[in-house]
Amino acid sequence: MRRAVLFALILIVLIGGCLGGDGGTPTSSPEPQFTPPMTKYDVLEEGQEKPVVKALNAFAFDLYRELAKDDDNVFFSPYSIEVALAMAYEGARGETAEGMGSVLHLPLDEDTRWTGFRYLVLSLKSPEGSPFILRSANALWVQEGYPLREKYLWVVREFYLGEVRKVNFQGDPEGAAKEINEWVENQTNGRIRDIVGRLTPDTRLILTNAIYFKANWSSRFEAINTRNETFYAPNETVIVPMMHQTGRFPYFENDDIQALELPYEGERLSMLIILPRKGKFELVEDSLKAGLIESALKSMKPESVEVIIPKFQFEKTYRLRDVLMDMGMERAFTNADFSGISDGPLAISQVVHKSFISVAENGTEAAAATAVTMTLSAPVEKEEPKIFRADHPFIFVIYDRTTGAMLFMGRLMNPKG
Repeated sequence: MRRAVLFALILIVLIGGCLGGDGGTPTSSPEPQFTPPMTKYDVLEEGQEKPVVKALNAFAFDLYRELAKDDDNVFFSPYSIEVALAMAYEGARGETAEGMGSVLHLPLDEDTRWTGFRYLVLSLKSPEGSPFILRSANALWVQEGYPLREKYLWVVREFYLGEVRKVNFQGDPEGAAKEINEWVENQTNGRIRDIVGRLTPDTRLILTNAIYFKANWSSRFEAINTRNETFYAPNETVIVPMMHQTGRFPYFENDDIQALELPYEGERLSMLIILPRKGKFELVEDSLKAGLIESALKSMKPESVEVIIPKFQFEKTYRLRDVLMDMGMERAFTNADFSGISDGPLAISQVVHKSFISVAENGTEAAAATAVTMTLSAPVEKEEPKIFRADHPFIFVIYDRTTGAMLFMGRLMNPKG
């Protein structure tokens, strides 16, 4: 049986406003005059993405710690949230920019940040004939007649590869929502629907990002080997289907953890599972950071491993306003300065992130959506295999081996949710 893996991620930034009537259909402020450089950024060079990947991964662990303060399952896309907020950051100024940049760990140097994001966005694309599908897309939906600065539009187009589309939030908010929802649904092969709900006529701008991944495991599980077994959740034991296979996988262990990498076909994307030893989950989670992941990956070597992991499926909804404010992004929500986008006094009012993941014999399926609303105000050796029995809580990351970017991150505390 072929194993299909799908990851879908949407990222939406809603920018609203209460301006008095819009006239005509300008898409940029007439002042100050901006002339984009013609050749400075034409060449992509390997390594340009490293500063923004470092920022993305650092933000991933910061946010994970905030979302993991209870015993629930966790799943989110750090890539989605980082890209959406980075696009908003490009128009932030003063203390608003300082707070957002610090929380997102963004490079202060524009050239470094811009070329890094462009390289990363362009690299998240599977070549023709590839055994996997990987793509991402950005779009900017702007109220007809609402003036945006030329430089801001140029940054979104040039470095985030964002389309710019006009819609009528004021006169036909339902029609605008329908158009955006259709775009999102198309970008995610129908996995994310109705990401935009009821829009008010005050809406001025929506930034959308979508990432889609579909692949087979390099080494697939067989359904015939799946059987019901016990999973030891924090406060109960549950009986769940556990998948089995034995093969050679990148593997590492020490006194605190076992780490296993399950590559997908094409060998570019992998799922990394960090399985704390029983009784050490909190210790490992408290020490979780990018350095721990990097160290585990560098220490891995191919081993014969008997892999036992549960089938699981769950979805999450996060309202991140308070979380992001606690992390240091207060000014983006109160007394914000987004004058790099427009003259209007814009501020973020809410950040909502929704996600879904399913892991089974025939593959992994995942989807995530973020809404950031802004308003005015070799031969197998004969050896004893290592036993990797994930029958208790574990942490997992889906990452891009080429750039090191973490696309999805989560933990499984209870397969039954």
